[in-house]
Amino acid sequence: MTIKPVLRECSPHLHPYRWLGINCAVLLWSAILLWRIIDTIESRNPDYDYMTRVEWSYLVYNFAACAVWVAEVFFNVLDFRGYFDSGEGEKSLLRPTGERKERTRGEVVALWVETGLAAYFFLGSMVIAHHLSKAQIHKQSRGMIFDVCLNMVAYAYIVYRQYVDWRESGNESGQTENLSVTEKSAEGLV
Repeated sequence: MTIKPVLRECSPHLHPYRWLGINCAVLLWSAILLWRIIDTIESRNPDYDYMTRVEWSYLVYNFAACAVWVAEVFFNVLDFRGYFDSGEGEKSLLRPTGERKERTRGEVVALWVETGLAAYFFLGSMVIAHHLSKAQIHKQSRGMIFDVCLNMVAYAYIVYRQYVDWRESGNESGQTENLSVTEKSAEGLV
């Protein structure tokens, strides 16, 4: 058994609904963590141990969110390089069979910038999470509200884009007949 079929099952372009679910889970985790952080900050006499647990949760979250990002970028790079193209007529939900659209220079640059950023933040989260004492946890978790809010905005956008791409891929394959006239006009199809 080769690894290519396993990797193909993880591709965001071939199976966007899986990544939509993963990114929704990270978005939900972000919202819950933000609520816990704000709740801890707003309490009059915060429990030092509880604050440490919240900050530790943030560091775990930061590492996991960066790991998800790196994985998604890795599969996007494989798709960009044509690793999943087999010519066997398989169908991508985001790209019709046999159609490999040439990417613009801007898309290529954006992919490699995203790859670099994902690697940088993932390595940074690994360094921060390595051998932390309670004092280091408090020091390293400064700015966590800003970071979680920024991640929420980014993941909300990713979820939105994946949902739009998923809907558009369904429309390209002839599923527009099932939409009502108001849905079509709302999407600009009429």
